Amino acid sequence: MESKEAVSLKLFVWEGDGVLTDYTNGLICVLAHDLEEALELIKKKCDYCQNSFDASKYKVITKPEAFLVWGDA
Repeated sequence: MESKEAVSLKLFVWEGDGVLTDYTNGLICVLAHDLEEALELIKKKCDYCQNSFDASKYKVITKPEAFLVWGDA
């Protein structure tokens, strides 16, 4: 049985134009309890990328969902 903490987790997703853009757009997925925690986890993982995406343009996933990202050279 899942813990109460695990049940309250949500998947925060940033995708599309302007997300970790190099030659193509990137994708950020974070499993967290809330947006504040999600942004803190991004900062811990990649502190130099905080200005590489619009933190206000995200989706919260709470039910089954699939994401696909095509590769590019």
